[in-house]
Amino acid sequence: MTRVVDPRLRLSAQRALLGAICPAVRLIKVALCEREIVFSVVAAARLSAAEREALSVAAAEILSDFPDCTIKEEMVVDDGAIAREDVLVHGWVYLRAE
Repeated sequence: MTRVVDPRLRLSAQRALLGAICPAVRLIKVALCEREIVFSVVAAARLSAAEREALSVAAAEILSDFPDCTIKEEMVVDDGAIAREDVLVHGWVYLRAE
């Protein structure tokens, strides 16, 4: 059976992302693999330096709630269809209406 992402991680991400999401962001998800948090952002267009920095600050705020972990940030541009997957298992914390 597949496990859902820890609710504490999801709530930490949602708190950290308040005010950090720009209109180009389509999807944000978080996952914990052993002691590494994977912070994934899918954007519709290239993000500016300021937009990337706001998301990196949010990632650092998430990490501060999990001091025994490291974090890996993934920011990609993709305007294709969003993959269908279990949002709880894959740690979705934000999905833009499209």
